[in-house]
Amino acid sequence: MLVAIPLGVLAGAYLLATQRVRRWPLARTGCFLAGVAVLVVALGSGLAGHAEDHLSLHMVQHVLLALVAPPLLLLGRPISLMLRVLPASEARATAGLLRSRPLRLLTQPLVAWSLFSLVLVGTHVPAFYEAALRSEPLHAVEHGAYFWTAVLLWAAVLRAEALPHHVSPLTRVLVLVLAMPPMALIGVALIGWDGVAYPHYADTADQRLAGWIMWIGGGVIVAAATLATGWHALVREEDHQVARDARADVGAGGPA
Repeated sequence: MLVAIPLGVLAGAYLLATQRVRRWPLARTGCFLAGVAVLVVALGSGLAGHAEDHLSLHMVQHVLLALVAPPLLLLGRPISLMLRVLPASEARATAGLLRSRPLRLLTQPLVAWSLFSLVLVGTHVPAFYEAALRSEPLHAVEHGAYFWTAVLLWAAVLRAEALPHHVSPLTRVLVLVLAMPPMALIGVALIGWDGVAYPHYADTADQRLAGWIMWIGGGVIVAAATLATGWHALVREEDHQVARDARADVGAGGPA
């Protein structure tokens, strides 16, 4: 439960920051706190302990770290909140860092998707997976890689604040669609594996369940996000069209 302490501090700092700005949306606060809670469940609850014994629970942990916690945290707009409460000089320095060349590269949709896919597939290769199970530091690096590459991916999809790129709705939908095949590859491999994929786990029935969780469970989450992204883009475009029509009417002297 040690991980709950820094996460609790993070949640507390966010709540304190919201008290220093006017009219901070409650929905953003709820999303951020939900994201923190998901991280606590994934890393600091009984799930983490039982994941050592059941591959299916280990897959649930990976899904939470890569597909649930990052989008919730980003929907809380923590960067925007931080920029609004920092002193002016520090806010300018932080904004400059966000526009730096390395971050511009990492937040390119294709780069973010590539890193996410490489980490997700590469860490599920049996040799690496077994090594991570034997080494606590490597295991921690693995979980950190899931989370941070997912943050880059979701940042592009959700148009996270203060990022240097404007990503079109079509690109955002495409990135989400392309995020499904790596999960499907891992899931199908575990379901169809002849024998035990990871010697640490000897239950082949649980292995197949783990495959279904990664393939179908992860796919459902990403598919829902894809539909929501597409629907949001359509609503925004309709609103923009209404505004353009209204301006045209005003410019023409009003409706006939």
